[in-house]
Amino acid sequence: MGNIIEIRPISGNEWLPDRCMSLQTLVDPKKSSRKAGCASLTGYYTKDKRERLERLYQTVLHNVGCCGFVAWDDGLVVGYNNFFPREVAQTTGLYGWGNKHDLFQGSLVHHCISLINHPNYRRKGIGTNLIRHTLDWAKENGWLRFEVHLVLPDTPLGYEQEQKSCAGFWHRFGFKITYTTPADPETKALYGVAERYSMVLDIDEWQGFI
Repeated sequence: MGNIIEIRPISGNEWLPDRCMSLQTLVDPKKSSRKAGCASLTGYYTKDKRERLERLYQTVLHNVGCCGFVAWDDGLVVGYNNFFPREVAQTTGLYGWGNKHDLFQGSLVHHCISLINHPNYRRKGIGTNLIRHTLDWAKENGWLRFEVHLVLPDTPLGYEQEQKSCAGFWHRFGFKITYTTPADPETKALYGVAERYSMVLDIDEWQGFI
């Protein structure tokens, strides 16, 4: 592990988030193969998944300027988070994770936060810094709200594995629960919880620190 973890915006010229970071193997963009990415972004059975992934990122980067941040340690990827404008989230299915009747404009929707599962990188504030950079960027660029859906109640396994983290993590930034949905059977079995949350932060309330 290097001395400094650097947080940089997602760039089409460096590395596009295309895998879960749940293993202990760090990602070396110069040596690792390009993957198709999360099925929630690219679809399950399409032959052009990689092309769709790249097209999605490049379109949002061109139109909006940012869609997330990557944590780097000496050229290796140790974590990332990504998010999309509500209009884009609707087309990928992310919109369905929230309230379909909520037509709030100027909102960003969180997709995932994924960190390397290695003791050298756990509890180092990497996830906190990724979200801090995200909210700073959102405020500087005039966004009104940031949403995260399917959040778990606080549970140790959820903090270790769930790509949306747990309610306590988001509460620290000022997010508030807007509504609750029953957990699906798989979530109940894996995490032992009965519900999941949708949480929202009005960007004007973000003070730049926690």
